[in-house]
Amino acid sequence: MGVFRNLSIVIPVGPGDESWRKLVAELVESGINAEIILCASTDQPGDIDFPAHVEWIVTSQGRAGQLNVGANQSSRRFIWFVHADTCLTASALTVVNHYLQSDKRILGYFRLRFASDGPWQTHLNALAANIRSRLFDLPFGDQGLIMHKSLFEQVDGFDENLVLGEDLDFVVRVKAAGFQLVQLPAELVTSARRYQQQGWLPTTMRHVWLTWSLTRQARQRIRFA
Repeated sequence: MGVFRNLSIVIPVGPGDESWRKLVAELVESGINAEIILCASTDQPGDIDFPAHVEWIVTSQGRAGQLNVGANQSSRRFIWFVHADTCLTASALTVVNHYLQSDKRILGYFRLRFASDGPWQTHLNALAANIRSRLFDLPFGDQGLIMHKSLFEQVDGFDENLVLGEDLDFVVRVKAAGFQLVQLPAELVTSARRYQQQGWLPTTMRHVWLTWSLTRQARQRIRFA
């Protein structure tokens, strides 16, 4: 897996979130030699000793800022942004390997699947997300955005003025800059615990509204820039 030496994996860590531990363990156990950068607003936990290719960076709160800090600190040619509560599927790293070998300036993203820690209806949310991203080129951050670092730099990274929707805003600007978006042939699994905690229907309706509203705002900002 020598091609992974060209990859930096940036993982934003929210306050009190411990889900990154499982993800990092999966990545380390896979044996890939990618650079792994965790960005959090708290100090590195004292109960874990990272290998040399894993780094913990203390940043201010806010996902957009964490993503930008991680990307700017990265030393490899490609960046893969992965949410902390993501679980890798068996084919995910194989697909990343093929993507890295292509060396194309395209924004890649994965199909979404929800874990079994939430209501059964979340499989409908995943289906809708995959249709939306495929038909309208609007993947979310939990679909594992991967790109050449020069693409990230050309669109000036994530907008740190946004409290929500930094991923949608970024994707809209990538499209406006003329880059191609490609759905990669593998899934990433993300936690459905928010649907369990906040209710499936209210959470779904809120996400639908935010998707429409935030995408509209992003396009308006580009139009008047």
